[in-house]
Amino acid sequence: MDAGALSGPQWDALKQSAQLGDFVMPCCRAPAVLKTSINGLPFFSHLTDECATAPETKWHLDGKAAVLAALASRGITARTEAPGSTPVGDKWEADILFVMPDRTIAIELQRSYQHLRDFERRQQRYAASSVECYWLVRHETFMTLAKATARKLLREQYGNKFPLGGIGTGMLPSLPVSMLNAESPVPVQFGLGKGATLVEWIGGILQGTYQYRGGCWNLG
Repeated sequence: MDAGALSGPQWDALKQSAQLGDFVMPCCRAPAVLKTSINGLPFFSHLTDECATAPETKWHLDGKAAVLAALASRGITARTEAPGSTPVGDKWEADILFVMPDRTIAIELQRSYQHLRDFERRQQRYAASSVECYWLVRHETFMTLAKATARKLLREQYGNKFPLGGIGTGMLPSLPVSMLNAESPVPVQFGLGKGATLVEWIGGILQGTYQYRGGCWNLG
């Protein structure tokens, strides 16, 4: 069942009537819990913290469900695990991919540690395929990545001298990365105390207001 296909009242009624075991997660057949995010978006979640058998974690699965629900609320249909390749044949697979007039957009959710060079390599493959890619990562992953990007930013743009105005979170203008906590009132966190709902974040991508400024990617 597609949670995003139901209206708010329909979802609320289903939450009231559903018994544990009526719905299961497609990845591992474990019992699914019907939830509504703080922003009113419906989604299925694992009963326990982690999926026992699937390679994807609860954070990754719930995050994808929340992003898909936010896209659906704007009338956007997206594909998951969407494959593609660069003109020279380098393959990629997007967690979420959708097409707008004159734009193809990928959203990648990264829970675990990934070296900066792998973020950049994957970003470059999307760019070579004329696909915009935006990243949502866990807080811990963001903090680890920020250390690596800050070092690179200081070295390449400031000659290893810390600028008077600071470097924000130290993210790179070529790598749009923000944090995701799907159950927070403001699930997309930009650092420096700023955040937004998923619907607002997606709107910022579509309208061009999600930009790199002051060393951070955030909404204007």
